Amino acid sequence: MRPKTSLSTLDLDIYSPSGKVVTGDYSPDHKHQHGLFFAWTKTDIEGREPEFWNQKLEKGRISFSRAKDQDDVVESPDKVSFTVEHLWEDLAGDGSPRPLIDETWKVTAYDAGEDRFVFDIEAVQLVRGQSPLTIQKYHYGGMAIRGTTQWMPPAKGTDPVGTIITSQGMGRVEGNHSRPHWVGMHGPIDEGHAGFAVISDSRNFRAPQWVRVHPLMPYFVFSPMVEEPFQIEGGMPYFSRFRYVIFDGEPDAEMISREADLKR
Repeated sequence: MRPKTSLSTLDLDIYSPSGKVVTGDYSPDHKHQHGLFFAWTKTDIEGREPEFWNQKLEKGRISFSRAKDQDDVVESPDKVSFTVEHLWEDLAGDGSPRPLIDETWKVTAYDAGEDRFVFDIEAVQLVRGQSPLTIQKYHYGGMAIRGTTQWMPPAKGTDPVGTIITSQGMGRVEGNHSRPHWVGMHGPIDEGHAGFAVISDSRNFRAPQWVRVHPLMPYFVFSPMVEEPFQIEGGMPYFSRFRYVIFDGEPDAEMISREADLKR
């Protein structure tokens, strides 16, 4: 995992153990979908409706603020963690950008062996001020991941190259808007095969969360607002926790399930 900064989000290229890049950042078909990103779609606060997913609307912006000092990096023989900060700005009003959410990501990478990479992200969002932010009912938005463009359909009207699986044994179509414990994506890449799985923590809001699985594109997103809206109260932290397992070859569902239950 190698982070880089941009004006929109913390962009991440995620590598498999053999060095294959399994994510797609600024994909030609959907440039606002980054390798790994967290964005709410339809929101409401004080009568304004900022939108952070579809960047071309220019109604919301997520910016990398800073990485915390080296003193905040925690290392041990079996793991290392660091923390980064993001600023969410409301662009839906008539005036200048309005700071709305202060977000931190604590990223912890583990020594999980030579056959896989494993890291956790704990995201904490804090809405500024006292007004609640309403996350409106919508069919996507939340913690998302975009796979490599090599998993796109090779031509219009053809099936995707990449395969999506869920902890419930579902694929793309039946898995859409289901509530799995984890979702994986894999496929051929650079004359080999690799993939990843994203595990949603059982402590997350409305766990197990719904998941939006796209029928063609290589992306999915854990979306707790699929069936009903909710609010993030001003000044009250909203926590999200996810584990990422990156592997070469075909996915091992039993291994992924063990990682889901493992308290690292």
